[in-house]
Amino acid sequence: MNAKTEKVMTLIHKAEKDYKASKVLLETDDCDYHCDSICFHCQQCVEKSLKAFLMYNETPFPKTHDLLILLHLCSGLDSRFNDFDLSECAGFGVDIRYDDPSPSMGETRRAFEMAKIVMNYVRGRIEPE
Repeated sequence: MNAKTEKVMTLIHKAEKDYKASKVLLETDDCDYHCDSICFHCQQCVEKSLKAFLMYNETPFPKTHDLLILLHLCSGLDSRFNDFDLSECAGFGVDIRYDDPSPSMGETRRAFEMAKIVMNYVRGRIEPE
């Protein structure tokens, strides 16, 4: 496995860990208490997946946590990314950890589903060597 593929697969595995962490918290009896953490891990899953896709396609991207910037770059490579509405997830990276109000259970479940969709789509577009 070359160095680029190794970095891409590391990001994919980290995205999967964030997804699994959100799933574990979502399955707890008091999951409504963990909405902030679940949404943060979902945002991280999406961010790492998008960055892995860009890296795999050798497309430079800025040092950012902004999902909308990353999504725009991915859309330039694959128009299917235009189908992903990440506007709700976009604020779950930095802001949610400090001062935004906690997301609702509905927002949390939507973030979880979007993370799964994006992660699976990206995994399907990356072929490890």
